[in-house]
Amino acid sequence: MRTCNQSSTSYRSLIFEPTVSTVTPPAVYGQYDDERSCIKEDLDCEHTKYDTIPLDRLSNDNLPDIGLKPWLVVLGGFCGQFCSIGMINIIGIFIAYYQLNQLAGLSPSTISWVGSIQSFTFSFSGLFCGRIADVYGPRLVTAGGCFFITVGMLAIAFCKEYYQLVLAQGICAALGAAGLFYGPTAAISGWFSERRGLAFGVAASGASIGGICLSLIFQSLAGKSFQIAVYVTAAVLFVFSFIATATTFSRLPMPSTQPYQLAKLYVDPFLEPVFSLYTASMFLIYLGLYVPMAYFASSAIADGVPTENSLQIVTYFNVGSFFGRVLLGLLSDRMNKFALFSIITLIAGLVSTPFWYISHSEAAIIVVAVANGFFTGGILAMFTALVAEISPVEEIGTRIGAFSGVISFGALASLPIAGAIVGTDGNYSGLKIYAGVTLIAGAIVAAIVSFKRSRVVDHR
Repeated sequence: MRTCNQSSTSYRSLIFEPTVSTVTPPAVYGQYDDERSCIKEDLDCEHTKYDTIPLDRLSNDNLPDIGLKPWLVVLGGFCGQFCSIGMINIIGIFIAYYQLNQLAGLSPSTISWVGSIQSFTFSFSGLFCGRIADVYGPRLVTAGGCFFITVGMLAIAFCKEYYQLVLAQGICAALGAAGLFYGPTAAISGWFSERRGLAFGVAASGASIGGICLSLIFQSLAGKSFQIAVYVTAAVLFVFSFIATATTFSRLPMPSTQPYQLAKLYVDPFLEPVFSLYTASMFLIYLGLYVPMAYFASSAIADGVPTENSLQIVTYFNVGSFFGRVLLGLLSDRMNKFALFSIITLIAGLVSTPFWYISHSEAAIIVVAVANGFFTGGILAMFTALVAEISPVEEIGTRIGAFSGVISFGALASLPIAGAIVGTDGNYSGLKIYAGVTLIAGAIVAAIVSFKRSRVVDHR
């Protein structure tokens, strides 16, 4: 007689086998005792499982896309990115403030290391955040992010020395930002397929709203008291990160304990040409992606724009970013995602070189900031969705982590290189060219990825 056993065969080799649904056995089988017992035993199985994960819940082509719970997860992603990317989006305000106050005696290149280490810590933390999310669930990662970002922001209020700012903002708060980004992102990936671009776009719009709100809060209060501005910012971050933790759910069940296979988890993905080329593309993009948002305010001050108005340029950048994240995320569901990604990256590079290069008036800089924000927002809304597009659903968190760990070195080098180009003479022309060229180079590699992926799909 057959038994409902747990096979250890990999689910990939059996993913297209039908799952037997739970229904009442037809009366026609009543006369066949042996067959009836066998059929009943099959029908009592809710799933056929492979590697301890239900087969019918792992297909990347059979995700719910609709219902309350998936969109609550998107709300969690929105709140998570409000805190994480929202905080990173206003690094330009902090750098400009530090140059005029706590770190006035240091060079722009030295001060930029605070933002660079923050971006690096945020991206590199994906190596372990993604794996923890896959094994223990994304809520644990998100809850850790809530704790670290709140503690890190509160610590900034007491910082007076350069190394203190590096520890508080560059490491502690950045670890929190990583948890609040990678936890909800891994959760969203498991709930959506056809509307994945829209889901990521809506979640990513939280980054722009966060950048707008946090920049306005800081600007309105920093003039009165830097500590009060940081306290209020920390309180807002805590509220939104708590909501993110409460609404982060995993669709996939917890897998059984498995040995930590370093090569399989973090090396094998890069043996795939599409994955490795896309990583190279994003590495080049990261070399220039954060340069405009970090230096819009400082370069505007150098061009003679009043300081208060210069700090507001970051807000205009985030307004453009909001629309880019939502609209381009929605558009990505209706066309080739990699082709769209390469196009918007190319345009973002052209906005920097030559348009930002030739813009020196306040009005022109604002237009460039909005345009740059729009296309940069599209890049940031899509880049994790593209990793999910080329990854098995149960490995999305780990693969996003491996991907982010590599591109984090681009983020680490980005702002110090830009700061060194500026030097001590305050000339930002070379910096603008650098930002544009790196984005254009990344766009070219992304176009190659789109071409190779199209050939693979056509071949299949």
